Amino acid sequence: MAYSLITFTLFVLFIDFSEVLGSERSKIIDTKQGKVEGYLSSNGMYYEYCGIKYAVVKDRYKAPEDPPSHEGVFTADNRFVLCPQFPGNDALAAPSDNQDCLVLNIYVPTFCNTTLPVMVFLHGGDFGVGSSSPVFYGPHYLVSHGVIVISVNYRLNALGFLNLGIKDAPGNAGLKDIRAALRWVKENIKNFGGDDENVTVFGNGSGGVAAICLTLSDSCKGLFKRIISESGSLFTPKSFDANPLATASQVAKSLGVKTMDREELLNIYTDVPINKLEEAIGNQMHAKSVFLPSVEEYLDDEPFLCDTPFNIITSEDFEAVPAIFGLNTVEGLTSTLDYYTITSQIDRIMNEDFSVLDQKSFNVSKEDKLEIREILKDTYFANISSEENIVGGLINMNSDFCYVGPMSLFVELYSNSSDVDVYQYIFNHMGYRNLGRLLTNTSLPATTNMDELFYLFELERMPLPMSEDDARIITFMTMMWTNFAKYGTPTPEAANGEWLPYPHNLAITLEPQYVAPLTPERAVFWRSMYFKYGAEIEREN
Repeated sequence: MAYSLITFTLFVLFIDFSEVLGSERSKIIDTKQGKVEGYLSSNGMYYEYCGIKYAVVKDRYKAPEDPPSHEGVFTADNRFVLCPQFPGNDALAAPSDNQDCLVLNIYVPTFCNTTLPVMVFLHGGDFGVGSSSPVFYGPHYLVSHGVIVISVNYRLNALGFLNLGIKDAPGNAGLKDIRAALRWVKENIKNFGGDDENVTVFGNGSGGVAAICLTLSDSCKGLFKRIISESGSLFTPKSFDANPLATASQVAKSLGVKTMDREELLNIYTDVPINKLEEAIGNQMHAKSVFLPSVEEYLDDEPFLCDTPFNIITSEDFEAVPAIFGLNTVEGLTSTLDYYTITSQIDRIMNEDFSVLDQKSFNVSKEDKLEIREILKDTYFANISSEENIVGGLINMNSDFCYVGPMSLFVELYSNSSDVDVYQYIFNHMGYRNLGRLLTNTSLPATTNMDELFYLFELERMPLPMSEDDARIITFMTMMWTNFAKYGTPTPEAANGEWLPYPHNLAITLEPQYVAPLTPERAVFWRSMYFKYGAEIEREN
């Protein structure tokens, strides 16, 4: 079906610069904690308030507390704050041991005098790395459409998701950070010109998973109105840990201690220096996604997840909101960037050690493990005569098990469990700003993870070129995303073309059109495996 949507324009910035020339160089805003001073951006399009504390960490693994009040005026100009994370081959991350990192950045257009919709961005990085810094996510393409954009730091890896099932490490601290940030926004954004009743949360990868998780927690009701998840889904090995105590014990071995005792593990994780902890995590297979969201056994005053995501969504007892969900065509291609993991997997498969294919999201008996390994071997690694064949199998398996299969099931369940509009897309445009393709140096005619990101944001750290076609995609995507934030639909004027909700899939390309789901037969294969072995699914013995 042809999709004759809004005519593309060749420019991205919708602003009368004659108005900007008269803008003040800084602005001071009152917040609940005190005054903050933001500064006019270099392009004059918006005021940026960077590094505002929305919460503080008093206990390393527990929910954050409200930030203290301050006297005078806080200078909101710290543009590069990162939560603790290990060094890695990630263009959107940097090593850090800074625990005082719970900050958000606010970008307010200079050219609007009305109350504006608010878009809160959650960065990706598999819950292990990443940052909200404008160095990675410059906001001006979105801001140009008359919305306030906010980006949020939250705790990562063990500091964000260690779950020992006890009071001092109940789990999901990183998600509780995001909840605290949304509460700060609710209390303060009016003073910046934002509409606290019209907040859209959006994210890429694990940021998109976090946005979905917000809908599953009773403690987050009323804090947002819509969500957008780019390449992020539930039911994957990178989105949920069914056995967090085993994960904590596994990493503790790298710190020289072998134990499953909760209190002993707490002492280890409390006493270890941050840099040593990050080093231990960085040496794990799939290091970025070692520590993940999980069910909380110990229920503090405000638990975040009291049941598995699968149980919550299938029970229909959750706060479904209008949503956009989407994928790139071969998401698993970027799994080759995890050098330590990919080289270890290649070596082990070449030596016919197929234990490397075991899925963290599966709960499998010893008797069934060999059978599953054989199934995965026959499906993805029938030919292991060369590294190229093995890498191709790993790319396909990661695409199916971490993206295509889980997203297919999740969107179906989410849509069927509610009466809200759900929009789906497949990002198909291959241009100069496809970061995943650039990093993998691929010649495949396909898009991959992170490829859509920099048609929404500017990457200051590594400026990307822009062709005329790229500019058209930027205009299209930012218009759809901000329309959704403003009106609850990407296409409020249906006469100009309408993006139809689920089950339609819109291909985002120079000539948008409806397309079939990605590799449906492989999605069916994943479903058959997941329903039989998925660790979240309760089964009768």
